[in-house]
Amino acid sequence: MPADDLPLPDHEPAVLSADSGPAVSQGTGQDADDFGGLDDFAPFDDAGTDSPDAPLADGGADASFSNADSGSDFMDFGDLGDLLGSSGPDLNPDDAEPDLGEFDLGENAAPDPAADAMGDFLDTLPNDPGAVEEPLDDISEDAAPPDELPADDDFSMPEDLLNGLADDIESERASADTGDLGDFGSDLDLESLPDFGSDEITASDENTSDIEIPDLDEDLGSFEDAEPVDDVPAAAGADEESMDLSFDEGDGGFDLGGESLDLDTSSMGGDTFDNFNLDSDALKADFNIGSDIASGDAAASSGFGDDFGNLEDFSLPGIDNVFNGRTPGAAPGQAAPAGTKGAVVDEADLLGEVEEISLTDEDFGKLQDTLASYPLNLRIACEELIAEEAVSPDLMSNLIKLLVRGAPAKETAALAGKILGRTIPIPKGFEKKTGEELEAEQASFAYIFVHNFLPVLRLFMGIALVAVSLGYLIWNFIYLPQKAESIYKKGYERIAAGEYGRANDRFNEAFGIHQKKDWFYKYAEAFRDERQYIYAEEKYDQLLYYTASKNKRHIPEKKAVLDYANLETNYLRNYAKADSLLWRNILDYIPYDRDALLALGDNNLAWGEIEPARYEDAREAYAKLLENYGRTDPVLERMLKYFIRTDNLGEVLPLQNYFMYSEKRRITAPTLAELGGYLLDKRTEEVRGVPNEYRDSIGGIRDVLLRAVRSDTMLPESYYHLSRYYEYYGNSNDERLTLERANAAFDAAREETPRRLAYRIDALRRYAGILINRREFFPAEEQLVKGVHLYEDGLSRRILKSSPAYGKLYADLGDLEYFVKDGDMRTAIGYYRDSERTGYAPPEILYRMGAAHYQLRQWPDALNRFFAASSEMPLNRRILYALGNVSYLRGNYHAAQGYYDRLLEILDADRSRFPLIMPTDNEEQLELAERLMVAQNNMGVTLEALTERTGSNSYRSRAQGLYSDSERAWDVMTRNPLSMVRMRPSPEITAPGVNPAYLNVQNSLHPVPDYEPQFFLRIDKDVLEPSPWEGLAPPAFHLSEGLSSGR
Repeated sequence: MPADDLPLPDHEPAVLSADSGPAVSQGTGQDADDFGGLDDFAPFDDAGTDSPDAPLADGGADASFSNADSGSDFMDFGDLGDLLGSSGPDLNPDDAEPDLGEFDLGENAAPDPAADAMGDFLDTLPNDPGAVEEPLDDISEDAAPPDELPADDDFSMPEDLLNGLADDIESERASADTGDLGDFGSDLDLESLPDFGSDEITASDENTSDIEIPDLDEDLGSFEDAEPVDDVPAAAGADEESMDLSFDEGDGGFDLGGESLDLDTSSMGGDTFDNFNLDSDALKADFNIGSDIASGDAAASSGFGDDFGNLEDFSLPGIDNVFNGRTPGAAPGQAAPAGTKGAVVDEADLLGEVEEISLTDEDFGKLQDTLASYPLNLRIACEELIAEEAVSPDLMSNLIKLLVRGAPAKETAALAGKILGRTIPIPKGFEKKTGEELEAEQASFAYIFVHNFLPVLRLFMGIALVAVSLGYLIWNFIYLPQKAESIYKKGYERIAAGEYGRANDRFNEAFGIHQKKDWFYKYAEAFRDERQYIYAEEKYDQLLYYTASKNKRHIPEKKAVLDYANLETNYLRNYAKADSLLWRNILDYIPYDRDALLALGDNNLAWGEIEPARYEDAREAYAKLLENYGRTDPVLERMLKYFIRTDNLGEVLPLQNYFMYSEKRRITAPTLAELGGYLLDKRTEEVRGVPNEYRDSIGGIRDVLLRAVRSDTMLPESYYHLSRYYEYYGNSNDERLTLERANAAFDAAREETPRRLAYRIDALRRYAGILINRREFFPAEEQLVKGVHLYEDGLSRRILKSSPAYGKLYADLGDLEYFVKDGDMRTAIGYYRDSERTGYAPPEILYRMGAAHYQLRQWPDALNRFFAASSEMPLNRRILYALGNVSYLRGNYHAAQGYYDRLLEILDADRSRFPLIMPTDNEEQLELAERLMVAQNNMGVTLEALTERTGSNSYRSRAQGLYSDSERAWDVMTRNPLSMVRMRPSPEITAPGVNPAYLNVQNSLHPVPDYEPQFFLRIDKDVLEPSPWEGLAPPAFHLSEGLSSGR
């Protein structure tokens, strides 16, 4: 409290002796409340405040109030500002923030001389509390209080308010706990101020040597966590921030130090204290004040907490009537426990009529404990109200009641703020307790759970939640996708290894871990390329279901539907299923979808090769595209293919000119190749009936095919049709080169259509024919075998149908066995039969089959084959000779006679072309002579057999004449044309050294028992004259080299 606000004393202050410490003097330059400034205080030391049992400051043990030496009637608590001196904090809200300097609260702190001012202050207490306060500087020794004050300003206390206080103090001094009321005792020494920080403050800030205490009016009334009191409206502009300067119960009592309660009676008024007597003798007797002060004992004047703490019998008159005989804060008829909190003060009860306040020792202890438990700003406010403010008795009574019953800080702050007219903020959650209560609370399960277990649990749960969340994210978005990807790849590799079932199991395993759409396409395409179409269909079915489940309309993904339809169209030829897929999954929802209509037209176009009626459905789909999307190159290209398939040359030629007019016109290489092949077919086809009127307009075939080659160098159809073009125009060298490129392209390309497979097989056969003509028989055989395998595979998969064109593969293989290789006639017959099953069985093949049977001495089969061949071709020398021999060997002599007769007629006609057959080197004449020799001899043998069978000698007579003609032909063949020396007709050991006809004539003239007629057994290997195979693989024998004896 500023010095200007001090009350005027009613008597001259006592003068202290020179050795009693600093005395308040009017003549000094120092005010009565000046402690010499706070800058001289020692630094803050925690050593002296470790526990309630810490030793008191020097001289504190002897600090007491003496009745004998007291120079005043009553000890005035005064103003906190008076106690702190001129440099202390001014609790007036309008004053500036003080500079408290540094505190030294150590155990051995030296007493501050300013504390002696307390004794001087007591001497200045006015007898009349209502005296007008004037500044100390204007007070003179002769000043006297005014005679009268208005009745409303009578602030005198009841005379009997503190009756009996001194006796109680003396009686309880020895047994009193120094911690109970130590707040008003020796700890008043500012140099030994108590530890403002509780254990919590000490724990949070170990370095407390430089604590700065803010303005007690402004800053202490505003804390960071303060909450406004509901009962009192918050002052405008009140500072929301506050500092918690609470005290800990462990400091050893309520030690205000410099902030000791200053009960200035000048601030009290009213009726309650009307009987209060400030007689100095009473104060001396009650408080034992004066002896020590008068003696100038500095230590005694430094504090009064120890003696004051033993005032257990302190009482306020009328307090029992105020509480109506019950414990403060309890319901009527029920005693409330000390320290009860949270009670709401009823304003109507608070404003009731209040009598004199009387406090028992227990109530006073409760009041002191309650003040110690409050935050510093509230505690100062309460002290200010009790000590110096003019408070109406009813409000003072209510405040005392709240303090006695241990009301919560918020409740007390509401009342104090209402009295002071300002908001007293309370830090959020502030609650001071004694050490025992704190220990008891800390030992409770709730405290341990909330302050020890719950934070750890909360931290653990937070860490666990983060860990679980992180683990969940890693598991679901990193580990599982990576694991599934690895399993997908392993299964995909099994497809190439041929383990299709295991690959499918791997896919199902990975799909159960992590679903990924792309792997459906990869697995389906891999199964398709490996021709595992069942697995491929299964994957596409799963893909359609998977993609349909991902949208609300349950429509599968368009790409999946198109790929599935492509599989059914180009690989499985299941055109009906492809048509159903397109309609049900796309066109039913989007009737004019561009991609779906193109796929539908392509499917019907391929379907039309089996069911020509489907061509019209294809045209309708392309017409919709033209109508909705205009004349685009892709649609015109498909229309071109439609006209090619329907053999509409008149529409094909304009579209050919359209696309060939500029390279910028977009057309695919397959369509160009198909166009070139179609134009070549129309050019080379055999004209039957009226020729096509546009046939002569065909041109530019080679340009079309070359553009197809440039557009796609790996397209096999382009090379295939180009090789046909070279074959047609007789360019065998370019044909061979083009076929080589075509076969390489076919090997690299995937099989997509039956047309491509048929082209590939034909290219292999044609290339094998070129190799045979070049006498590269073994490479040719490899090409033919490859072609046979492709054909049989296509046939088994129902991609190809049996056709005579594929039979040429078997026929060529049979020819290689029959003409070139070791002469395995059974293998040759097998190939010929395969060729015959395909529908390819020309007369020469039938003859070769008969000749193979003939060499195996299977006469009936040979006769049947020879006869079948003779029925499909004009009879020539070779087939007649074969028919005659096999008929004779079968015993059909009459049939043999007829064939030989026809053969001899042909031979005689041939001989007539030559003037005379003589020994010569002419191959044609020698060949004719040989045929005459063997035919005439075999005819004679047949006639002799008829003679034996029929008994007619006419057959024998003719036979002898034929023998003679055969002898002359033999002679021509065996003589050297120059030397005329006879030679063997053949170098073969089996060739007769003697003319067989001669032997037969001798046996006819001179029969020999068991004689077997000499018969020329060998026949021609090929029926064709001339035979291409005889030029490639000339026969190793002549007709005259094989003799047979017997029938």
